[in-house]
Amino acid sequence: MRKKRILFCSEATFLNTGYATYARETLKYLHSTGKYELAELASYGERSDPRGLSLPWKYYGVQPNTENEPKGTQEEHDQYNSSPTMQFGEHIFEHVCLDFKPDVVCDIRDFWMLDFVERSPYRSFFRWAIMPTVDARPQARQWIATYSSADACFTYSDWAGGVLEDQSGGRINYLGSSPPSAHPAYAPVEDKDAHKAAVGIDPDTKIIGTVMRNQRRKLYPDLFEAFKKFLDNSEDKNYKLYCHTSYPDLGWDIPELLQEYELSSHVLFTYVCRQTGKPFPSLFKGAVAQSPFTGQFGSTLTSVKNGVEYEDLAAIMNLFDVYVQYANCEGFGLPQVEAAACGVPVMGTDYSAMESVLRKLGGVPIKPKALYKELETGCLRAVPDNDLAAQKFAEFFEQPKSVRRKMGFNCRQAFEKYYQWDISGKKWENYFDSVEIIPEEMTWKSPPRIKNPAPMPDPVPDNATPAQLSRWLITDVLCEPERLNTYFESRLIRDLTYHSTTQTTGGMYFNESSAAFEGKNVRNPYNLEIAHNHMSNLCNRRNMWEQRRYDLNNRGVG
Repeated sequence: MRKKRILFCSEATFLNTGYATYARETLKYLHSTGKYELAELASYGERSDPRGLSLPWKYYGVQPNTENEPKGTQEEHDQYNSSPTMQFGEHIFEHVCLDFKPDVVCDIRDFWMLDFVERSPYRSFFRWAIMPTVDARPQARQWIATYSSADACFTYSDWAGGVLEDQSGGRINYLGSSPPSAHPAYAPVEDKDAHKAAVGIDPDTKIIGTVMRNQRRKLYPDLFEAFKKFLDNSEDKNYKLYCHTSYPDLGWDIPELLQEYELSSHVLFTYVCRQTGKPFPSLFKGAVAQSPFTGQFGSTLTSVKNGVEYEDLAAIMNLFDVYVQYANCEGFGLPQVEAAACGVPVMGTDYSAMESVLRKLGGVPIKPKALYKELETGCLRAVPDNDLAAQKFAEFFEQPKSVRRKMGFNCRQAFEKYYQWDISGKKWENYFDSVEIIPEEMTWKSPPRIKNPAPMPDPVPDNATPAQLSRWLITDVLCEPERLNTYFESRLIRDLTYHSTTQTTGGMYFNESSAAFEGKNVRNPYNLEIAHNHMSNLCNRRNMWEQRRYDLNNRGVG
C-alpha cells in the first residue's frame, strides 16, 4: 500500500516565524517516522527558493519568483497581489492539490489564513486537519462553523480547546492541545550572576523581563505602570525592567512611556549592532544607538526584520530573574515556554492561552481587573490589574534567592514534561495513522462533478421568502445541497433579508472577511441578482477545476 500523502499549509519552514517553526518541527518529526509522503504549501516562500527545494519533503512556494530564477511573470505577480488572501496560498492551492493529490491537508494558522481550504472545489477529496489560533473568547460564529467542518482540530492550549468545545456544542472534532516547544538553545546558565556581569549588569540587579513585540495587544503602558508602582513601594531600588521589543513599530511610543512613568534609568532594551550583528542590553538611547563593539552609530532596537539568533535570545532571557507576559490576550505566548526552558519563573495575565500555559508551568497568574468586548472582533480582551501585578512582583522578590531559583528549576521541569516537540508530533502522528486511505477512483480520479447553474427566474415569484430563495440558490444554482442548514445558508438568508452584505475573503461569496484583518467593515448592496451571480460564479469555478482534473487524468488516454 502507498504512503499517505499529507500537505501542510503554513509559512515557509525555512523562516523563523512562529507558524514556520511549528510546521518545520512537526514535519521533521513526521519525516523521521518514514511513514508518510509529505509536502508543504509555503507562504512567503518563492517558488524556486533553494532553501525550499533542498528540504527532505516536497516544497510548493506560494510567492512568484522575484529573487530566484526563472522570474515570475507579470500575470503571476498580478494574481498574487490581487487579494490579501493570496499570500496564504489560495491562488495555487488547487494547482498543488492536482499535483500532490493529498489524503490529508493540515493548516496551523488564523481563520482568514486557512478558510480558503474549506471553500476549495476539492474539499471532499481530502481530510482536513486544522490547528487555529484561538486567542480570546467568544470566537466568531462563522469561525466555529468553519472549524466544525474540519475532520480534526487541535489547539495550542487546553484553554483554547475548552472554548471551541463549549461554543460548538461538541460539533468540532477536537483531539486535544498540541503546543509548540522551545529551541534547544533555550537552557539555564550555570551562574546567573556571572552571566549578568559578562554583559555589564551588576549581579545584584534583579530583573523582570519580557519578550513581546511592540503592538497594541501587548500591554507595555500597563507593564510600565505596574513596574513603577512596584519600584515606588520597594526600599531596594536595584531593579530593572528588561523589554526585548521593537521601536518604532506598530504599537506604543516607548520614549513617551519612559518619560510618563519616570523610568528612563530603570528599563533595559536589546539593541543590535549593525556591523557585527551582535545584540547588547542598554538603557533607551533612541531608535539608533552607538555600538559598544565598534563604537559606530547605527545600532537599532531588535525587530521582526532585525532579530537575533535563538542562542542570543536565550542568553538575554537568562538575564531575567522572572519573566512576565503582560498582554490582553494570547494565542499561545511562546516566550513563556522559552523562559521556562531557561529555568526562569514565569508570570502572566490570567486570560486566554496564558491561563493553561501558566498553570502547566507552575507560574504565577495575574488575574485581570475585568474583560471588555472588542468592537472589531467581538472577542473579550483583558483589562490588567496593575496594582495586583506590582504586588505579585513584590511577593516574588520577597522570597530568598534559593526559593526563587527553585521556582525556576520547577518551571524547567514542567517545560520538559509538557512542552516537547516529540509529544506534540506524536499527537499528529496518531491522527494521521487513524485516517484510512480512500481509493483515488473515489477521489482524485473520480468522474468530474460538472453541473450547470440554474438561470435567474423570470419573473421572480412575488411571494418568495429570503429563506426559500436561499435554498434555491444553494441547491439549483450553486448545486451544493450539502451547504443547506449551515452558516453559509444562514448568512445568505440574512443578506437577502437586509439587502446588504459584508466583504468576503478571497473575493467570493463564501466566508465574510474579518474586520480585524481588513481594517474595515464595509456593507455593500445585496439582492437576488447579485446572489445569483455569486452562486453561479462559485458553481462555474468548481466546474472549471473539475474539468482540469478530468483533463489531467485523461491526458494521453485514447
